[in-house]
Amino acid sequence: MASITEITVRYAETDAMGVVHHATYPIWFEIARTDYIKNIGLSYSEMERGGVMLPVTAITVKYHTPARYDDKLVVTASITRLTPARVEFAYKLTRDGELLTEGTSSHAFVSSETFKPLNFKAAMPEFFEVLTHSLIENSS
Repeated sequence: MASITEITVRYAETDAMGVVHHATYPIWFEIARTDYIKNIGLSYSEMERGGVMLPVTAITVKYHTPARYDDKLVVTASITRLTPARVEFAYKLTRDGELLTEGTSSHAFVSSETFKPLNFKAAMPEFFEVLTHSLIENSS
């Protein structure tokens, strides 16, 4: 399953050259990732109340064409890899069907109390099952 998030570029997100600042894209990835989680029926806040956090361990961004102020953008997010300890998301950002930017973010499942890695499948089996099902839908 892929999740679609629409974003309109705000003036504050652009730099002196009139294009979206490079540091803005990971923020949009986070918005799309949060929408993905909501769209499959889960909630970050519920996960955190259950004692699980999902810190970023790696992020990649590949810039093809710049976005500009007031552009209407679409960010597509999907899960590309899932284990009981980690999850990876992929993102594609387009404008009118043209690929502008793509990237990934990797995350570890950790205890909110100790910030040490945990087995998400054992800690929240129902959440893990929903994530697994969404990954299977991506690959079919």
